[in-house]
Amino acid sequence: MSMLMKRVTEIMSEGPVDVVEKGLNVFYAANVMRERARGSLVVVDDGKPVGIVTERDIVRRVVAEGRSPSATKVGDIMSTPLISVGPEATVAAAVRIMYENGIRRLPVVENDRVVGMLTVTDLARAMYREREKRDEILAAMARFRELEELAKK
Repeated sequence: MSMLMKRVTEIMSEGPVDVVEKGLNVFYAANVMRERARGSLVVVDDGKPVGIVTERDIVRRVVAEGRSPSATKVGDIMSTPLISVGPEATVAAAVRIMYENGIRRLPVVENDRVVGMLTVTDLARAMYREREKRDEILAAMARFRELEELAKK
């Protein structure tokens, strides 16, 4: 099966997606990102995903504007509305959404709950694995042809 026809759940990042309440300050969110080695956090309002805040948002909307990270709420700088897909979406559909919206991270949401995150790194990893599999198959076919040629002699 082509990678593009797979479901996003087959290639998305494993593990829980980190979230932050929209009323918390940017200083807190930045520390969560640092501690958990994340480039983004899904922003929730009473548990429901409503946006996303990225390192880029913090740089552009807080640091570059001279705002205080402690006085600025995550909800004031998040990217909203949250662009997401359901777990049954194909990789092809997800790639189209990411491309059309110029985003590098796509939350996977089911019943108002974030169940995963598809990133450009996940896509690159999946493409690399697919290529490796093709290369292994081609190498095996080449060895088989060589054996056929030897058997003819």
